[in-house]
Amino acid sequence: MKKRPLQITAQANGRRADIRIEGEIAFFKDANAKAFGDSIARLEAQGIQDAHVFIDSEGGNVLEAKRIVQAMRRLKGVITVEGGAMVASAATYIAVKADAFRLRPDTAVMLHKPVVGLEGNEDALETSLKFLKDVTQDYREAYVAKTGKTSEEVDAMWAKGERWLTGTEAVAEGLADGLVEEDDEEDEDGVDQDVLARIAACGCPENKLPKARAAINNDEMDIKAMRALLGMPEGATEAEVVARVNELKQANEQHAAAAVAQRKANVKAILDKAVAERKLTEAHRASFEAKFAAAYDATKAEVEALMPAPELAKETAGAKKEVQAAGRDAWTYDQWATADLKGLQAMMKKNPDEFQRLYQAKYGKKAKLTA
Repeated sequence: MKKRPLQITAQANGRRADIRIEGEIAFFKDANAKAFGDSIARLEAQGIQDAHVFIDSEGGNVLEAKRIVQAMRRLKGVITVEGGAMVASAATYIAVKADAFRLRPDTAVMLHKPVVGLEGNEDALETSLKFLKDVTQDYREAYVAKTGKTSEEVDAMWAKGERWLTGTEAVAEGLADGLVEEDDEEDEDGVDQDVLARIAACGCPENKLPKARAAINNDEMDIKAMRALLGMPEGATEAEVVARVNELKQANEQHAAAAVAQRKANVKAILDKAVAERKLTEAHRASFEAKFAAAYDATKAEVEALMPAPELAKETAGAKKEVQAAGRDAWTYDQWATADLKGLQAMMKKNPDEFQRLYQAKYGKKAKLTA
């Protein structure tokens, strides 16, 4: 999965802070947890206590995520988090540390045990292992506190590696407090965006939409303005205007349903083809469906770039040992991670030089602690 650069902002919106966290949670020169902390300090100095946090992130560095949480918690009021297309890995830590976490039904949520890239002598590895265990326990306790599950139940949630959930499933697991229905969203003026979209769908020019906004937002509908915007005759009654809007709504809903059905069919066809070509197995289907829901075009490109699993070659010389499948000597780090993660993990232990070569080719440096 291609990582997006971190973009994190915090600004005052009346008496509330509006915070956005998008992309990979990592240290960057112009966007990192320290700069975010400075922004929070300025908001705190203005007397702002509550915050609304929007997160759309594939996760990243565990320490940066912890620093972001610590910075947010300088605000003494209620912290609410809203999930966007994806809340994954370290981003879930930020979300569950808030007072309330709500997301969309199709938000892709992913959690797993924190992971680490190891290097160094046995003393360094023991130190790294201690750090990893501490981080894992921190995440475990955060999920326990949010879900009300036992530590054993949380361990069962991530026992098989990455656990992908929809927003609805995340609520059912107790990871989130409820859903944000996009159809119910209002803009800053309190205008129902669905109604405004229906008017736009009938051909209303964009420069006339402010008039439609004003007409809708009045305590009593401005029938004259609505007639003009909908292209209806002057004699049209309020009931006829409402009926016309409802017709547009029904047409939009049918179009949206057809688009959703077509998208599902496209995803099924892509995954069926990948399974048939041995690029994926059925065990991968659910996780890739979640990826498609979060980022269709990027996931389609990822699947198309996968290589079919080659036949395993056997070596008989010497003692029995594991060997790479024919053709895998040209695989990149991403191809190993996607098609044979266990093989990559085995390589880290049995062929560390090759693992470091692949890791450095991807990240430009030797393996270090990440999540």
